Amino acid sequence: MASKNTVSGTLVDDKGTWTVRGRVTNPITGKVRNKSKSTGYKVKDNTKRKALQVMAEILAEWEKEANRVLPNHDTTLRYYVEGWLHNMEVTGRRNTVATYWSYAQIHILPALGDIPVQDLTWRVLQSYYEGLFKTHKVASVKKYNVVVNGALEDARRDGVIPSNPVDLLKWPREERFEGYPYNKDEVKKILVMARAIEEPMRAAIILGLCYGLRRSEVCGLRWCDIDLEQGTMHIQHTVTQNGNVLLDMDSTKTKRSNRVLVLIPSTAAYFRGLYAQQKAAGLPMDKVVARPDGKFLRPDGVYNRFKTLIKKNGIDTAIRFHDLRHFAGSMLADHGVPLKQIQAFLGHDYNSPITSKVYIHEELQSGAKTSAAMDEILGDFLTA
Repeated sequence: MASKNTVSGTLVDDKGTWTVRGRVTNPITGKVRNKSKSTGYKVKDNTKRKALQVMAEILAEWEKEANRVLPNHDTTLRYYVEGWLHNMEVTGRRNTVATYWSYAQIHILPALGDIPVQDLTWRVLQSYYEGLFKTHKVASVKKYNVVVNGALEDARRDGVIPSNPVDLLKWPREERFEGYPYNKDEVKKILVMARAIEEPMRAAIILGLCYGLRRSEVCGLRWCDIDLEQGTMHIQHTVTQNGNVLLDMDSTKTKRSNRVLVLIPSTAAYFRGLYAQQKAAGLPMDKVVARPDGKFLRPDGVYNRFKTLIKKNGIDTAIRFHDLRHFAGSMLADHGVPLKQIQAFLGHDYNSPITSKVYIHEELQSGAKTSAAMDEILGDFLTA
C-alpha cells in the first residue's frame, strides 16, 4: 500500500499579510507541488497567533484534498476501468458508454479486473488478447482494448505505472472485408425472396435493401418513427448487441445517422398493411420488425435468419445482411443519384450540417428525389 501524500507548510510575511506557503509531495512519483494561500490577517496588527491557527486549517484542507482520490500503489485494473467509464458517462455518447460498459463487464473485468495495474505488463495483455483472437475478430478485440487503454492511461497519469503497456502490444494483421460487390441479379433474387417470405424478415429485408438501414436501425425502428400520413420515416432508435447484452437506445450510431427519410411510394402501402396486421394481432405496436409474439427481432436474429434464407433460396451465401445497405447505395449511384443525396439517405457524415429548419426542409425535398429514384428502381418488384 502506498503512503499518503504529505503536506508541509510555513507561515510567511507576504507584503504585509500572513500567508501560508506549502509543499505537497506525491509518495509514488516524488513530484512536489507548491501551494500558497493568504490567511487574511495583517502582520502589523500583531495577529500571528490567529494566522497560525488558520494555517493549521489550511494545511489540513490541503492534505484532505491531496489524498481524496489518491489511488493505492496496488490498485487493480477494475478501479481504473470503472473510473474511466464513469468519466466517459459525463463526456461520451450514451450508447457508446453503454457499449464500453458491456465490453468491460463481459470481457475485461472477469479476466483482468483483479490484477494490480502495476502487474499488468504488455506480456499479460498480449497473452489475454491472443486467447481472444481464437474466437473474436481483431477489430472486436481492438474495441475491447479501447477500455483497457483508457483505464491504463489514467493509471499512468496518476503515476501508479511509469508507462502504458498497451503501447507495446503487437496486433495481428487485420483482414479488411469490403463486402459483397453489387450484383443486380442477386438483388433481384433477394427481392423475389422478400415477396415470398413471412414477417418479420420481409420487413427487415425491405428496410435493409430499399432504405439502406443498418441492422441496429432495422431492429430499433418503431411505429412512432413512421408517419404514414406525411410519408416519412425518422431513423432515431437503435438496438445494438454485444454477446447476449442488448442495448435498446433512443439514439443512433452518429449524429448524422439520425435522419428523416421520405417513404418510397411503392413501400407505403406495404407499411400500412403491416401496421394493420400487427394491430389486428394485438401486438404492442412498438417495433416495426416484430415477431408474432410481439417481441422485437434481435440483431443476431436478423443475421442468422437472413443467412438461412439466402441459402434456402439459392442466393450466394457470401452476401451478408449488411451488404443490403451497400446494394442500396450502389443502386442509387448507378441510377445517377448525386453522392450527397446518397450520403443523406444512408446517414453518412458530410460537410454540410443541418443548421436551420429551412435546411431541413430542403433536405426533405432532396430526400423525396432519392425516394423517387429508389421507387423507380424497385417499384415493379415491390408492388408485384
